[in-house]
Amino acid sequence: MSSTRFLVSWVKRHSLMLLCSMVAAVMLILTGCTTSSTTVSTTPTTTTPPAQEAASLGLAALPGYTVTLFARQTSPYTNPDADLVVGSHVFIDYQNVTAKDCTDNKTSTIVEYNMDGTVVKTFAVPGHSDGLRVDPATGLLWATSCEDGNPKLVTLDASNGTITPYTFPPTPHGGGYDDLCFLNGMAFIAASNPNLNSAGVNVFPAIDKVTLRNGKAVLTPVLMGSATATDLTTNKKVTLNEIDPDSMTVDTKGELVLVNQAGSELVFLQNPGTPQQKVSRIPVGDQLDDTVWATSSQGRLLVVDSAGLIVWVSLPHFVPGAVYTEAPSDSGTGGFVGKVDLTTGFITPVVIGLTSPTGLLFVPSS
Repeated sequence: MSSTRFLVSWVKRHSLMLLCSMVAAVMLILTGCTTSSTTVSTTPTTTTPPAQEAASLGLAALPGYTVTLFARQTSPYTNPDADLVVGSHVFIDYQNVTAKDCTDNKTSTIVEYNMDGTVVKTFAVPGHSDGLRVDPATGLLWATSCEDGNPKLVTLDASNGTITPYTFPPTPHGGGYDDLCFLNGMAFIAASNPNLNSAGVNVFPAIDKVTLRNGKAVLTPVLMGSATATDLTTNKKVTLNEIDPDSMTVDTKGELVLVNQAGSELVFLQNPGTPQQKVSRIPVGDQLDDTVWATSSQGRLLVVDSAGLIVWVSLPHFVPGAVYTEAPSDSGTGGFVGKVDLTTGFITPVVIGLTSPTGLLFVPSS
């Protein structure tokens, strides 16, 4: 194991031990409240202590972080995945029970909520939906489905429910397509579940630019799976191996960021899709999913746990530029939301107890 990954593991283990101690302390306090004969004040209160609120959801958070419930899955729609905030509305993508390669012809459900968690509308989209973004130019939602094969893409006009399908060409990498990201007037898409060559290397496009035209999704390669990049922890050139292109976002520098989930790294594209494109990466030592940047000191994280729980994570003052991520259940240390140190790749968990977090947004206060 490299020294970097050893330190990442050390930080995660000790942070998790701290949080587990917090859980034990909370449970001890709760037990004492229910079994002690000591007289306590009966003055009613409308405020739930932050630790108790998190514990009531089966979670624990570092001091300063507050966890509150936004919504839960219900029998009509289950297995939430992606989240999206457009204005004062929240959209959650529920995958239900669907095949990742679209071989069962079932549907996922996109649920539109108000900010207080009340349901506004629901929309059925084909297949195992996984990527959900909004086109800032048109206001249409884009949803991708079936990241393992036979991919699908639709646009959704949430104002009237119109769903328009688009057809992908045969995938050169053999898999499907996952997350989307809009940047500088272009749309980018992650080429997921790639076939690897005999050496275990992805030699196919890992990111494409996608344009919708006459019912078709037209793709232009932007980043190859075995491209050259600069490792930001060593400042040396390395050859990438994007074995698991997954989530995408934009950082506070305006760079496109790809999460190579099984490859345990973050990949940064400066000026993506242009002749001035530059690529760098940071190894993180664990499988990650959505990764986001705090863009303001005031805001909240919206966290989706695929087990059915959707919560807000708040902090009195976020540090603008701070990076938050999540580790799903198939990670070496899964079930947490953490803060990433981009100079080292170290991850410090801030919320634990989740089953498999798969959706994460930073939502600045209006």
